[in-house]
Amino acid sequence: MPTHIKPTFILLALIFISAATALENKQPIKIGQEKQLFVDHFIIENLENVSLEVGQAKKYGVVMEPTLPTDFQTGQVHDGPDGGAGYEFGESCFCWFFSPHWDESKKKFRLWYMSSKRPGSGVAYAESKDGIHWEKPLIAKDGKSNLINWAKPLPILRQNKKRDLMELGLDGSTVTIDPSLPFGHKEKYKIAFYPNMGGKDAATRLGYSKDGINWEFYNDGYPVTGRAADTNNQIHWSPKTKKYLLHCRQDFAAGGGVGELRGVRIMEHAKENDLINHPTAWKTLRTFTLEDPNKSTIAGTNIPVYQIHTFPMWYYEGIWFALTDVLAATNRPVPEGKQDFFTRHEQGVWEFYMSPSRDAVNYDFSLATYPRKPLIPRGKDGSFDKDCARPPSNIITHNDEHWVYYLATNERWGARKWDARLALAKVRLDGFFYLHSKSNEGKVITRPFILEGDNLEINVNALNGFLKVEILDEKRNDIPQFSGNSAKTYRGHNSLRLKPAWSGQSDLSSLKGKVIRIRFTLQNTKLYSFKAL
Repeated sequence: MPTHIKPTFILLALIFISAATALENKQPIKIGQEKQLFVDHFIIENLENVSLEVGQAKKYGVVMEPTLPTDFQTGQVHDGPDGGAGYEFGESCFCWFFSPHWDESKKKFRLWYMSSKRPGSGVAYAESKDGIHWEKPLIAKDGKSNLINWAKPLPILRQNKKRDLMELGLDGSTVTIDPSLPFGHKEKYKIAFYPNMGGKDAATRLGYSKDGINWEFYNDGYPVTGRAADTNNQIHWSPKTKKYLLHCRQDFAAGGGVGELRGVRIMEHAKENDLINHPTAWKTLRTFTLEDPNKSTIAGTNIPVYQIHTFPMWYYEGIWFALTDVLAATNRPVPEGKQDFFTRHEQGVWEFYMSPSRDAVNYDFSLATYPRKPLIPRGKDGSFDKDCARPPSNIITHNDEHWVYYLATNERWGARKWDARLALAKVRLDGFFYLHSKSNEGKVITRPFILEGDNLEINVNALNGFLKVEILDEKRNDIPQFSGNSAKTYRGHNSLRLKPAWSGQSDLSSLKGKVIRIRFTLQNTKLYSFKAL
């Protein structure tokens, strides 16, 4: 410690910061009628016998397999593990990157996916009426595949010439349906990708489309950022800032392979969202690595084992969620013929974890990622997903559930051959995180907020317990008409939209515009969210 800084001064500074933080937490906040998800302590002031816990998806099973020649690294339709010549690594890359969406204009589930890394392949397209049974329409210009179409060749930096995407294929690709533009707009569908050429060509490109089938390049197909791009690239519209965000990979060590330290770069568009005239106007907001508390390193290096591999970002109810795909990295590729399709491994494997953020830049890895609480755990020995459960670029909320498609493989990174499958899991509405009380009665008191509605709506599972919802004033005093004996206790309820009632009161209209708090009393209950109506 510098000698001119006194310990007393530091103590006083800490007291001042603590007091300022406490004061800030007591200031009324405006939440409008936006649903409040319990993913952090933003809306919570006090918890008693209640913990913030991580939800888990329920697996549905495989919904799509490789069936067309372009789906296979070998270029030949066959049963059994795929992989083969045509790329440096040769692993099967069916659905290595994939973007599922519900397209409201077509009333269909639509899917854009990486078919393989073999030359002559690229981004493929599938669609479904129910999200379970998928068709692969032969939309390519030659009518022979389901690969999307590009208006012109892609310029390749390394060879300083243009190459048809059918020669190259695309990698790290994700498709977004832009919520800021109407259907029919020429830029309604956007894609971010890089050509699988490696080297300095591993930089993000962008494209756009009116229909998701026929595509144009932004920036004439030249990169819009520098290296790197060789994991998922994704462009987003931020409803909060009204700006486009772009994220891709950031190199922190090496350029690939052993000694590689993978990270994330998050950028914001700086020229009025005009991607056609200003495609390269991206300002970096943050770069980061995982910083996992497990400090294990790859043998022979000082590089961490646990690294972010892909980092899809998904926006839901005012919260950004990173679907943090963690690779347990290794420097030991599996030799040809030594693959093990039965044993569940712990190195060279992928799982993903929900990491919430309120600003799209700073993510909380402490709840799920660091303690290894995956949204979709890998399967047991012999299962189709024993070594890989990798995330989609988008989660679909459908029929009051979250549909989470995931890539599943039965071998490790470095095995080069495996069975790749697209599988589906489902999560209860708002069920990624929740407040949980067990056998001891618990209480939750919110921060003060301005009530901008006439009613409340609660997402709760109290099948084996109870929930009581009371309204307090700004200073935590009971409001008699809405607390104590006036508040109904709900037992054995499991409801996505419970509307609590108070005796003698038809609704909360008498409190509208006032500062209130909510006190939840619960036992053997899971509390997912609430909102004002």
